[in-house]
Amino acid sequence: MGLGRRTDWLWVFVAVGLGGCAGQRPRTYAQQGMDSVSNTCRTQPALCTGPESVMPVPRAAQVATLMAGAKLALDAEAKRAVESVLKKCAEDARSEVMLRYHDGKDPTVEQCNELVRNARGETVSRAIWLGEQMHAVALACAAEGLEAVIPGRFSIEPTYRPAQRTGTFTPLSNEEVELLKQPRFLYELKGTVSPDVVIHSGDLIRVSAVYDFKFFCSNAATKGAPGWRPLSKNPSPTEPTQKNTYMDAFNLAPGQVLRVIPRWGVLE
Repeated sequence: MGLGRRTDWLWVFVAVGLGGCAGQRPRTYAQQGMDSVSNTCRTQPALCTGPESVMPVPRAAQVATLMAGAKLALDAEAKRAVESVLKKCAEDARSEVMLRYHDGKDPTVEQCNELVRNARGETVSRAIWLGEQMHAVALACAAEGLEAVIPGRFSIEPTYRPAQRTGTFTPLSNEEVELLKQPRFLYELKGTVSPDVVIHSGDLIRVSAVYDFKFFCSNAATKGAPGWRPLSKNPSPTEPTQKNTYMDAFNLAPGQVLRVIPRWGVLE
């Protein structure tokens, strides 16, 4: 990402009041967003009376109260910050891809329906191909933007697999996913889910929200917001969708599983 995009997140970071400094973190984003006692003493000296490694009980209680309050405040502020980041990423991704591959022009319906080959050698419509490009840009943007506002509390495209006996969904490592993508193990990926963005407590099992980017091809021809992907080729209006799968997998309510769409923003 260039310097221009990095500075774009500064206004989000300041607007939600999420102060603090963060170093480089691995791309797993599974760290706990808590400070050590010594770090708290350096940043909140009023809470420490002795050497930073020793804290009297009353002071320790104050620190615990402070950290608990900050955690609660972050949750309320983080939702606004997260959705601001994701909405901007969706808009920027569509604009960037259209500028790169379509001279910034809106494709016609005929162009959207043209068949092209994707990077895997598959024949797909131009609409699907453009959507894949937009997704790639949006996910990279989201990784950078969310790291600025909720470090350690999100994952990009994690894969979860249901346990055979309990049905509980547990995260797979990147190494496990790559191994299971081999032809002889593909059956092991049956039933897995991989949302675009998962918001969690720092523990990937404790999921609080799921966001999926949805893109459209022709702006002029798109009258309504793209919906959730159906689970079958010939779905009925009452048939479960991708949203229902996420709700069931993570035990989430409808308002916790959301679409992010250019023009429309964040929708259920």
